[in-house]
Amino acid sequence: MRSLGSNKLCPLCGEVPTLIRHDFDWWYVDCERCGHFQITFEARTNLDNLGPDHKTKLSAYCRRVSGGDQRPIIDHENIEELIALLPNYTPREQLDNLLHVLGKMSPELGKESQFVLVRDYPLVSTTGGNEIDFLMATLREDGYLRPFSKPAQATLTLKGWERLEEIQKAGKQSNRAFVAMWFNPSMNTLYDDAIKPAIVQAGYDPLRIDRHEHVNRIDDEIIGQIRRSRFMVADFTGQRHGVYFEAGLMHGLGRNVIWLCDEKELQGMHFDVRQFNFIAYRSPSEAKEPLYYRILAIEGEGPGVFTKPSK
Repeated sequence: MRSLGSNKLCPLCGEVPTLIRHDFDWWYVDCERCGHFQITFEARTNLDNLGPDHKTKLSAYCRRVSGGDQRPIIDHENIEELIALLPNYTPREQLDNLLHVLGKMSPELGKESQFVLVRDYPLVSTTGGNEIDFLMATLREDGYLRPFSKPAQATLTLKGWERLEEIQKAGKQSNRAFVAMWFNPSMNTLYDDAIKPAIVQAGYDPLRIDRHEHVNRIDDEIIGQIRRSRFMVADFTGQRHGVYFEAGLMHGLGRNVIWLCDEKELQGMHFDVRQFNFIAYRSPSEAKEPLYYRILAIEGEGPGVFTKPSK
């Protein structure tokens, strides 16, 4: 590989990265703001035709999913798909996202968060300085952050930690991922070797209703658990009507559904879900990694079992 000569800026955020190099058809970029990723020459050229909001979404995607052994890939075939993956968060969701990131980056109770605005704003999926300043000010007005003279400084109050505990447990901001799928024994390998470990690795708690103890009617329990879940992983292999219903309910709540299906059955999908971006797989081993990265891209890293830092 040879170092890049004239252009030394990150193609997503325009800042100077810690590394940028190319080899044949690929650029390799290590950026403190956007993470580690690789992009084709053609896709990089296409970036010039994208607006700043689209580049911000690509930056957020790469920052969220980078950190493993493999770099996220941007090419001319998937660039629009990656942009579409990230939802448009409401102001309330952005406030909760920021509070969550500040909490995860706090070394202990009463200590300032290590969040750095110019470096870490893609973790909140915002466009940067002005939005973060507004969100920070709102969190202070709500009593979730201590008042400081410098806008970028942030230390969570006890009320802020209590808010984090609340949003972990409640619906869209909980750490629960509802799994809708065919409960035939032939599907157990897919769940045990791909769906469940991908969800857990991303920091969320998977719930498959047939493995969940309850005393309610099954349909009432399903609806209740869907309402309490942050997002859904729906596998349509077997074309079960229940999966269509559950995915429709979650979609109707305005929450994210991640769509999976065995590649052999994609052509048989109902017309009303064909518009969605399915993860098609030929074996469980092919499903785990793309599911994991899709979860990180759409929901970000989950809290796992959230606990307050000790003093």
